[in-house]
This record gives sequence, C-alpha cells and structure tokens, in this order.
Amino acid sequence: MSSLFSRIKLMPFTKFDAILFDKDGTIFDSEQVCCDAWLATAKAFDVHFTTDMFKRFIGIPTHECNQMAHRDFGLDFPMNDFILEIRRYISDQKRQGLPIKKGFERFFSYILENKVPVGVVTSSGYDSAVESFQQTDYMQALDVLVTFDDITNPKPAPDCYLLACQKLSVSPNRVLVFEDSNVGIQASLAAGCQTIAIPDLVELDPRLLTRCHHTLASFDEAYAILN
Repeated sequence: MSSLFSRIKLMPFTKFDAILFDKDGTIFDSEQVCCDAWLATAKAFDVHFTTDMFKRFIGIPTHECNQMAHRDFGLDFPMNDFILEIRRYISDQKRQGLPIKKGFERFFSYILENKVPVGVVTSSGYDSAVESFQQTDYMQALDVLVTFDDITNPKPAPDCYLLACQKLSVSPNRVLVFEDSNVGIQASLAAGCQTIAIPDLVELDPRLLTRCHHTLASFDEAYAILN
C-alpha cells in the first residue's frame, strides 16, 4: 500500500444494512484480462496501443471506450472487426473463469454467513455481467444486480447506486460500497454511500480518497473495518 494512503484522513463509519460491490477490478481481476485483450488485439491489427491508454477506460461503459479508441486509431480504422476480436478474447477468458481478487471469496462467504444483504453494481451490460459470473456461484447469492442496461446515466453519476439502494429498500448512507476506480468512487460518494476504495490498475485521486471511509489493499483487510 502506498504511503500516500497512510497520510489520508478517512471518514468515520456508521452502521450499515447492506453491502454493494463493483464487478470488474473489485470482485474479478478482469481489468488486467481486458487490458491484455486490447494489447494483444492491437498488436494483431498493427495499431499503437499501450497500458496507459487502456487505463483511461477503467470504470467507463464499453461503448464509450470503443468510441475513444476509434478516435485514437482513426475514423477509417476497422473498429467493428477490432471489437469483435476483443470480445472473442474476453469471452474465452470468461468461459475459463476470471481470476478473483485476493480475499474476495472468503469475505463474500463471511458476509453471506452473517446474512448481510449484498449486491453488485457494474458498468457492464447484463449479458456481460452474467458471462463474468458463469464459473462462480456468486450471482445466485445476490440480492440485487444493477448493470449498465438498468440506468440512463452511468458512473460517475450516482444513478446506479441509488437504484440498487432503492431495490434493497435501504438508505444510501446505510450501505457500504467497495470500488476500485475513480468513476466508481465518484458514483458511490455522490449517491451518499459509505465508500471503501480497493485500488486496482488505476491510481486513485487523493481528493476522492479523503472522502472515502477506508482504503484497502485487498479484501483480507475488510474484516477489521467491519468489526
């Protein structure tokens, strides 16, 4: 954990009635899978693309990422073929089972055993979310799943988290949210949720971290803050 985090003053917790998770980069180590897909496909298409270019996409809906890349590659670039190849790569990885973030499986079992209502809020579409969960039993344990298909304004707007809270019949300020991206943290904070940052590929904005209730290196550290 960066020494920056130790210098950040964190917000105090209040009691909570439910827990919500982002999906990519929080539950699954899928941001790296997606990055690898973009890098491999760019190499196959002989077009310049870097890890730093990919990091701009994290937390952003897929269609917006594709539009950004199309502008980078040029309007005459065969973007549809490029996207199809990326989808094939990622779908193959999902069929094999996405890697799970350190400590999540044990922590998820812990909150289920304690009968805490739980949900997932993701910028992915519903079909993509289902595909991500296909090699796990997590999805059937969820009390709510909110995807890009359910809302008009995606993250960083608060709509997705507000909808999840509404579906759970809980007040946003009584909900813990685990997020890995700047746009996801913005959405959670804007909704009024108690927000826990778990950094992944993207460096998080220190100004956002000061408004978070905690910053964790992994879910192995989550038990202490809940208790």
